[in-house]
Amino acid sequence: MESNALPTPGIAEAARLWAIRASDPGFSDWDGFMLWLEESPAHLAAYETALAEADEAAELLASAPRPAWQPEPDAGYRPPRRRWLAGVAVAAAVAGVAGWGLIDRGHSPELIATAPGEHRTVELADGSRIILNGSTRITIDRDAPRHVELAQGEALFEVKHDEANPFLVVTGNTRLLDAGTVFNVVAEGGALDVEVAEGAVIYQPGAGQVRLDAGDGLSRARAGALPVLRKAAPQNVGGWRAGALYYDRAPLDRVAQDLTRNLGRTVKIEGRGFAPYTGALMLNGSAEDVLARAAPLLGVRFTAQGEGWVMSPANGPPR
Repeated sequence: MESNALPTPGIAEAARLWAIRASDPGFSDWDGFMLWLEESPAHLAAYETALAEADEAAELLASAPRPAWQPEPDAGYRPPRRRWLAGVAVAAAVAGVAGWGLIDRGHSPELIATAPGEHRTVELADGSRIILNGSTRITIDRDAPRHVELAQGEALFEVKHDEANPFLVVTGNTRLLDAGTVFNVVAEGGALDVEVAEGAVIYQPGAGQVRLDAGDGLSRARAGALPVLRKAAPQNVGGWRAGALYYDRAPLDRVAQDLTRNLGRTVKIEGRGFAPYTGALMLNGSAEDVLARAAPLLGVRFTAQGEGWVMSPANGPPR
């Protein structure tokens, strides 16, 4: 039920203060501003009212009689509000983050998919890039390219930062908000892995958000599971582009998924007793070469099965 009540003086005053602060070219507390907006829908309404009041004051000032010594402004002149407008865009983005799931279907979304083993680079109009690994599907809207849906797979995002128009990645019910960044995302059936090479990413922006800075990683075993934080070497983030996979105590089902994406042929895992893997796997050469090198490092054997392979414990029964 909507309320027509006016904002309390405390909220209104806070909104005016945020508007004044955000109009300063040196303002940098966007995280604090976004948190304040998310505390209550009344905050966004009060902030928009403060902007409207500022507009009215500026128009009255522009229409007032001018002293003879003060030159007339150019036709169409309006007092600058670059930072206020940036604040409006951030507020709109925050409101969208709270309730936005898929791409805005009012536009014409475009599905971009890669086959197993295929890489593809998507250039966006703002200068950002999305590099897709194999077996990956994203949806973008060319009219709103800074909202991207990652349905499944792995993608490296090289984002041109814009405080007034944040870059948002949605995968399932999870939202990742750019804070000026290069980051890698893997999404498979509710499982999620994020690594940040530059800048920062906000995981699930809102009251319980988690900020990931350069060198941070986050893993989630399945949808609804608690995320686990870890460290990630920035220089290794998105290493698959250069033909290398890097791991820090990674479960072997994750390794099997990575091999499937990068080799273009299915790698399944069977059996128990697999130890997590820490180290690197090089992807140069044929798929058979890659697996021959990987087997002793992982402590497994690879057995051909149809068009792919089965990964099983090296000390298990022969297949």
